[in-house]
Amino acid sequence: MESAFQSGIASASLQVVLEKIADFAVRETSLILGVDDELRKLRRTLQKIRAILDNVENNPVSVLNNSSNEAWKMWLVDLEKLTYSADDLLNEIWLDISWVNADNPDDANKSNPVRNKLLSSFKLTMPHEISKIRKEMEDLSTEMDSLFLTKFSESGAHKIHDKTPLNNNFCATSSLVDEGFVFGREQDKVEIIQMLLMDEFSRGNVSVIPLVGIGGIGKTSLAQIVYNDDRVVNNFELRIWISVSINFDLIRITKSIVESLTGKKCKLSDLDPIQFKLQNLLCGRKFLLVLDDYWTEKYGDWDALCSPFRVGCRGSKVVVTTRSTLVSSILGTLPAFHLKVLNDEDCWELMKQRAFSNKGPEENKNLEEIGREIARKCKGLPLAAKCLGGILRFKSDAEEWDYILNSKMWEFPQDKNEIFSALILSYLFLPTNLRKCFAYCSIFPPNFEYEMDELVLLWVAEGFIQPRGQMRLEDIGSDCFSELICRSFFQFSHVNLHNQSIYKMHELIHCMAQLVSPNTCFRLEEDIPLWHPAFRNARHLSLSHESVQLILSKAFTCFRNLRTLITCTNDTSITQIPYELFLKLQFLRVLTLSRMDIDELPSSIDHLKHLRYLNLSENHIQKLPESISNLLALQTLKLKSCFEFVELPTNFGNLINLRHLDLDVKHQLNYMPSGFGNLVNLQTLFAFIVGRGRGCGIGELKNMRLLRGSICITNLENVLNAMEAKDANLCMKLDKVELEWNCYGDKIDQQEVLAGLQPHKNLKELTITRYSGLMFPSWVSDPVYKLTVIRLQGCLSCSILPSLGQLPLLKFLHIEDMSGLVHIDHHFCGFGSIKGFPS
Repeated sequence: MESAFQSGIASASLQVVLEKIADFAVRETSLILGVDDELRKLRRTLQKIRAILDNVENNPVSVLNNSSNEAWKMWLVDLEKLTYSADDLLNEIWLDISWVNADNPDDANKSNPVRNKLLSSFKLTMPHEISKIRKEMEDLSTEMDSLFLTKFSESGAHKIHDKTPLNNNFCATSSLVDEGFVFGREQDKVEIIQMLLMDEFSRGNVSVIPLVGIGGIGKTSLAQIVYNDDRVVNNFELRIWISVSINFDLIRITKSIVESLTGKKCKLSDLDPIQFKLQNLLCGRKFLLVLDDYWTEKYGDWDALCSPFRVGCRGSKVVVTTRSTLVSSILGTLPAFHLKVLNDEDCWELMKQRAFSNKGPEENKNLEEIGREIARKCKGLPLAAKCLGGILRFKSDAEEWDYILNSKMWEFPQDKNEIFSALILSYLFLPTNLRKCFAYCSIFPPNFEYEMDELVLLWVAEGFIQPRGQMRLEDIGSDCFSELICRSFFQFSHVNLHNQSIYKMHELIHCMAQLVSPNTCFRLEEDIPLWHPAFRNARHLSLSHESVQLILSKAFTCFRNLRTLITCTNDTSITQIPYELFLKLQFLRVLTLSRMDIDELPSSIDHLKHLRYLNLSENHIQKLPESISNLLALQTLKLKSCFEFVELPTNFGNLINLRHLDLDVKHQLNYMPSGFGNLVNLQTLFAFIVGRGRGCGIGELKNMRLLRGSICITNLENVLNAMEAKDANLCMKLDKVELEWNCYGDKIDQQEVLAGLQPHKNLKELTITRYSGLMFPSWVSDPVYKLTVIRLQGCLSCSILPSLGQLPLLKFLHIEDMSGLVHIDHHFCGFGSIKGFPS
């Protein structure tokens, strides 16, 4: 199983590189002789390796024995190292070509000295570098293939083209259950039975109730106790229990239903006569069907399976247990029932039942305190409580129980650890593109609070999110996060003070993330020898302990290949980052140094030419080094709550790939640097400070068509006339706009300026501060706007309020400090078909 885990993450790494090579072959390298040919050869080698990995993943038990398994692990480590090297090389090519195109945007196909020099360099060095990696991978492939073919021949495993996943892991369940072994599901049982007995819930003759939750949470046990309840037994003429599992076989499942109803083996082999027979058996009869462990997410599979069910009597029910809310949305006619984890007391009762079954009362008393602590570690997962209870049953002294209390779940012997056996299917059933995203989360602490947009930015920066048509990478990443929620890898926790949804990962799911990424992802929480050999292949690292200063200053001979460095600490002892640090970590793509009390960033930052994500939030930094303008790959720069920050670099406009600038210090900066308008790929810009100089005015916003979310445009007193205001062209799809003057000026001029700043019709929130005009422009109260919130504050000269009552969706109106407003007449409430503040 461990081999399947690690093969899965290696396969995901290969997929990322394969997609990049395909993209390069189309766009970038056709002009560079030799590079394109080498990339094609590398692509073929990678595809061959992926085929081997897929077969091992699908047949881990039959293909690998204990000795070959150890060799396999070593190869996977080497393979992942080479895959990262190939990815770094592709990024080098992209960066160098981007530099040429940035310097010569209109001269891409013409002769010029800079371009010719670069292409000459490519012809000499790049094909050789790619060939070197390819040959190493071919050697690795030959060795892996040799072992694989030997084991393949010995085991009689399925042919290499057989893509049926995990065909050795079907685990059937039955409807039989001892309810005395189920704890904490009394209320769940009541609610499910109520849904089964009430026919008025039904839209048609048959209703479908999905039971959804992560592996091991007790879906099957709940379905069993409901299935066997006397009220349910008496309510349905027919009851059928079927194990589906991940290998969806329509004929097998339909035959199983027929055999359950008749008590005889079904000898039919074609789907049509089997379904016809099932339809006759169900026609006009009230039935309950349980489909346990349903995985397939194809609409066609469900439509084909359920077509005979529709002839059942009204009130018939189908209960489906699944780990995926996507499955529940495909087949559910009633809202999905999401199982929650057990409380600690129920976990203890479940564990105690097994752990104390062969112990006397005195032993029980001595071990109970430790046992309750262990039960708390189960984090409410019944399967964990059962497995731990089974292990503890054979351990009689407190020292052994203490060892388990203080050990990691995955340190239990694999043959005794059923916990991950139940969860492994969830991981191996993930699409390849989601595996890296999930494994990456192992660098965060257990119980970490995940905010979707932030995690997606990290995934994009790491290269885990690949382009799909014209979709934004961020939208593709959001879909990936939503899919992981659907598959129960994340669970909703709460909404934070910023109205953002916060998610958490169950501790055992987090343990699984660590299990699938043992060689590349590390989280340092305590002093570990920094020369530890495990760190040689480290690519993603978070620092959570207090000796960050030591790590940053001395440790990075061990971490030269790092792509990610995230500090998860509130250590305030660091005021300066060593100059040498960035010379050593030249492959970094993600760097987070937030809340570190830093007041300056070294100019060596420009050595991080692969860097895509830089978070310096909540520090004492006043300005950034000019050299940061050389980071052409940079996509995200966060300077949130850097209240002493006063100046962006002069050549900041060079960062043409910047997509997100989290800059909320609108009262510290006096203006944006000249050329800021070059950042046409910006999607997030929380503050824009209007300046007076050339290239610093509000017109710099006009080509930023991708902006979304919210923006505060301040220092509007520097906008001189309506033409300049219209030049900003605020038609980007923003949800929230703040328009702020810092001093009062000419009333007529400001009226014209505000009229010219008309935003997009989809705007939801509008704030206008210290506006000197006598009245507001007509667009403020135009009913076509979807405004839900309006704030008017400090508009001292305004004597007339707009007809805000005719805004159909307005829910919140805040008016403050408007001393020029003497009275409000009936026009304020609006006129025409919409008026009187309908929302």
